[in-house]
Amino acid sequence: LYLSSNYYCCHKCIYCTFIHVALVTNYCHCSEVSKCFHYFSLQEEMDPIQQMTKGGTMQDMEDALAAKTQAVEELSRELEEIRSAFGTEGVQQLQDFEAALKQRDGIITQLTANLQQAREEKDEIMKEFLELTEQSQKLHIQFQQLQAGETLRNTSHSSTAADLLQARQQIVQYQQQLEEMNAEVRKHQEKNSEQLQTTDENIMHQSDEKDRIIAEQDIVISERDCSLAKLEDELESSEKRLHDLNQQIAAKESELESCKNELATSKQKERMSSNEIMQLMGTVEDLQKRCHQGSLSESDTIQKMQEETERKLELLRAELDEMYGQQIVQMKQELNLQHAAKVEQINQQHQAEIELLKAQSFSTSTVEMDALNTTISELKETLEQSQIMHKKTTQELNQVAQEKRNLQAKVEDLLQDLRSAKEQVELVSHSVISQESHQSELQHLQDTIDNLRCELAAAQESAQEAETKHESEITNYKIKLEMLEREKDAVLDRMAESQEAELERLRTQLLFSHEEELTNLREELQRESFLNTENLLNEAAIKHERTLDELRIGYKEELHLLQREMASFTTERDELLHQILGLKEDLQHALHSSKADELIQQLQELQVEIEELRKGGEEQARMKNEKENQMKEKETFWENKRKEQETEKESLIESNRVLQEELDLKMRDIESLTEENNNIQQQLSDLNEEIEKQKTTFSFAEKNFDVNYQELKEEYTCLVEAKTHLEERMLKETLEFEAKIASLQSQIQELERDTKMESTHTESKGVIEKDTTELMEKLNITLSEKESLAGRLSEVTEQLVLTESKVGHLEEELIKVQQENANVIAQNQSLGKKLEEKQKIMKEQMRGQEAQREAKPQHGEQMFTSVYGSEDHHIQIQSLQEEIEALQSLLKAAEAERDSIKATLELQRLSQTASPAAVQSSGEGPVEGRSSPQKSSGSSRRKRRQRSKQERKLGTALSDSREERQREEDEEAAVEEERATSAAELEVQSPVMSYSQERAGKEDSTDAYRGDGDYISKQVGTRMHLLHHSVVKWPCCLFFCLFKSD
Repeated sequence: LYLSSNYYCCHKCIYCTFIHVALVTNYCHCSEVSKCFHYFSLQEEMDPIQQMTKGGTMQDMEDALAAKTQAVEELSRELEEIRSAFGTEGVQQLQDFEAALKQRDGIITQLTANLQQAREEKDEIMKEFLELTEQSQKLHIQFQQLQAGETLRNTSHSSTAADLLQARQQIVQYQQQLEEMNAEVRKHQEKNSEQLQTTDENIMHQSDEKDRIIAEQDIVISERDCSLAKLEDELESSEKRLHDLNQQIAAKESELESCKNELATSKQKERMSSNEIMQLMGTVEDLQKRCHQGSLSESDTIQKMQEETERKLELLRAELDEMYGQQIVQMKQELNLQHAAKVEQINQQHQAEIELLKAQSFSTSTVEMDALNTTISELKETLEQSQIMHKKTTQELNQVAQEKRNLQAKVEDLLQDLRSAKEQVELVSHSVISQESHQSELQHLQDTIDNLRCELAAAQESAQEAETKHESEITNYKIKLEMLEREKDAVLDRMAESQEAELERLRTQLLFSHEEELTNLREELQRESFLNTENLLNEAAIKHERTLDELRIGYKEELHLLQREMASFTTERDELLHQILGLKEDLQHALHSSKADELIQQLQELQVEIEELRKGGEEQARMKNEKENQMKEKETFWENKRKEQETEKESLIESNRVLQEELDLKMRDIESLTEENNNIQQQLSDLNEEIEKQKTTFSFAEKNFDVNYQELKEEYTCLVEAKTHLEERMLKETLEFEAKIASLQSQIQELERDTKMESTHTESKGVIEKDTTELMEKLNITLSEKESLAGRLSEVTEQLVLTESKVGHLEEELIKVQQENANVIAQNQSLGKKLEEKQKIMKEQMRGQEAQREAKPQHGEQMFTSVYGSEDHHIQIQSLQEEIEALQSLLKAAEAERDSIKATLELQRLSQTASPAAVQSSGEGPVEGRSSPQKSSGSSRRKRRQRSKQERKLGTALSDSREERQREEDEEAAVEEERATSAAELEVQSPVMSYSQERAGKEDSTDAYRGDGDYISKQVGTRMHLLHHSVVKWPCCLFFCLFKSD
């Protein structure tokens, strides 16, 4: 139904154009028919002149001519009616075709309904079959129950023959019921199968008919394409020939000009040579005069001079003959060639003029009419003369010759009637042949019109397909818009607000570019539709002109035939005059001869033939009347058709107006869609810019993260090494102190033994007491040092726990950063997929545009700008995809590095926890140096001052001059251990602060270098910077203390 409605609309559009063309053709043919009528009116004017000469025969000629004119008028009316009704017939054919389509659709709907009914019946039958199977199963179960009852009865010995008979009867009844149900089920199945077969056959038959119609239409279209291709080839070849001819004419004109120039030069040379000859002749005459005037003695010299001059003249003549004779011969040859070329050109021009005259022969019919008028006037004069002669002859021919003349006239009338009847038969046959030819031409025109309508329908279908594609693209863009808006809402929450100026600038650029592309596409579509319609109209006009030319040629041939008939009539008139003269002579002879009886018999025979001819004439008149009635009926029929055509024309005009309104609405929809597409392009540009900014921010954040992570890694390794050194030294010192304690205890035991053994020795008591006091002091000192070392170990362990907690925080932040990177990668992938989809859509658009460019190379230059813009857009999308892939590779590399660093840290922890023995086996570290100031605090101040000087030397390399002076004054003033330790702690903190200030200055300089736009990278940098300060402080302190102790 959809196709039939489109087909009907297309034929309406063609019908309007066809009516216009038919009106033009009718006007042309009416003008031609009017000219034919004018010609026949001239013949009618000539008829009464012939009546004066021929008498009774002229009346028959007039009747024949009137019949011919009537036949021609009828034919012209039929042609006009056929042309006027051709449009209505085309519309009727369309309506018939649409009715056939509707019938086909109705048949299809009926078949589908029948199929549905058959399926429903089949379902019902299946349900009944299932019910019957259930019943059969129930019966089988009852039968089993009966068998069980029978067995029970047999076992109980209470079964009777009556029960058995009843059970058997029931079984037989149930079996009969089952068989009946099975038979019904089979019947239903057979009916369903038959219905399905009939429906399948109908569908196959309809599909075959459709395929046949489609194949016929394809054949017609292919023939049409072949004819078009042939015509195009012929046009190209004719254009090439014209171009070659123009080139040849230009070359010949240039040759003619060169020849003319050469002729002018040769003429000038001839004039110069003739002047020289005249001068020489004058000199000769002067010499001769002088010789005559001179003496006789000089006669010899004069003769010699004359001979020399004659010889010179002969030489000059010979040279001139040789010089100019060849040139004259060449000039003659060239002139002959030029003359031949000119003759050919004149012949060609003459042929062209003859063709123009042939083409303009129709326009020069007025001149021919004037010539005919002149001939008619001459004929009138001759007729007047013949009438005078006729009067004289009639006076001479008296009553005796009158009967003979009447008989002869009757004979001639009968002969003329026979001739006129033959001519009428020929005319009727000719008219029938012409009608058949016209009908064939009309059928051909109808075929061509159908082909054109099919082509228009195909063009409209292609336009509708393009519209559907455009709508699908718009829906895809809308879906993409929604997805992009969601992603935009998710991304814009994380992004900064300091990038609006660049976004607005890019938006304006994309808006203008996209609007230009859409306007170009719109203009191209309009141009293509307009060109398609123009091409179809031009083809229809060309075909119509061809048909007009053919009809003109036919009418010209008919005119030539009529002219020939006129010539034959003139010849017959002359023959009749000769016959009249012969009859006069015969009458004169008959007066003297005795042939009256024979003439009377001939008259009787002629009267019989005349009666037969009259009967034939009456039948012909009756046939003419019947034809006239048929023509009147046809006229009424064609008038009704014309009225119907006018009504249909009005309906077509209204439908055209409605279609125009629909076209306007579609154009508005296209504009709205272009605006939506512009918005989509703006959003795409915004997202691309945001992606680029995210790239920059993530690149800077990755760089800062890598730097900070490497620093933390180095600091962690320093802490681990310091911890291992401290543990090793603690173990070594504990072992040394235990060895010392053991040695001291052994000494104490020996002293106690000595005291017991030497109790008698009183003198040595003071010395032993001194030794014991010194040993106790040493033990106390060792115990205090051990406690201090344990406190230091606890502090170091606490610091390690803090560093581990900070490392855990850093790992959590790393996980968060990984998650953010994963989200960004997912967003980039989704954007990449969308960009790939858009690339596919753009490629499809590019392919459609390339196909249109191949079909219409005339619009190549117009399409170049739009294609160039789309290629730039495609290149931008590819660049964005490459950048996204580069970002993804960088993120993957950063993740791999982070995983490797985690693995190394875990391995170090495992190695530290798993190998304490290895820690003991390592070399001595700076712990002894760290414990040395505790020992020196109990012994003397001199060692403390030396160590404070060492610490000041180390602090000067890391702190400012003011801090060093303050430390020196504090250390000089500090005498006790607490002041010394506080000064050491101050010295430890000062390099850490200076180091942190230097790091902060460096990172601020890097942040300033990155610019104000990198808001997110600054935040990341500040967070990592604080973490770095918090983690860096303790390892630096420990490292400084170790360095100091060393």
